[in-house]
Amino acid sequence: MSELKKLLTFDRFKQVIIFVLMVMLGIVVLLTTIFVAWNLVNLFVNNFSQADFQRIIIDLFGLFFLVLVGVELLETLKMYTKEHVVHVEVVLLVALIVASRKIILIDYTTTPSEVFFGIAAIIVAIGVSYFLIKKSLTYHHEHME
Repeated sequence: MSELKKLLTFDRFKQVIIFVLMVMLGIVVLLTTIFVAWNLVNLFVNNFSQADFQRIIIDLFGLFFLVLVGVELLETLKMYTKEHVVHVEVVLLVALIVASRKIILIDYTTTPSEVFFGIAAIIVAIGVSYFLIKKSLTYHHEHME
């Protein structure tokens, strides 16, 4: 009986930690969203200059993808609290978003070509992994019916 009590206490501790992480991540996502909106309004209303336009837009896209990563992480934590399972396909989607963010933010003039090949390899590996997992889930679902 003592082991069961320890297990229940640990499970409760994990739930509290995940809840705290979700709240903190939610605050970060909300603040980042407000920051993106503020910068967008500031760009077009106050400081529109064509010289800085491309750099500012790239920075805004980077922030936008950062918000998407936060939302996906929130979704992963929510699914974990409900099902007590980490869905690999969601983690792979977050990784694809992060890689896409890196591609958008990269400085093409100073980055060595090896970095591009590395990023391409990472994206292909994540994409193939995602495809195979989705295919196996579809196959499993079709043959369970």
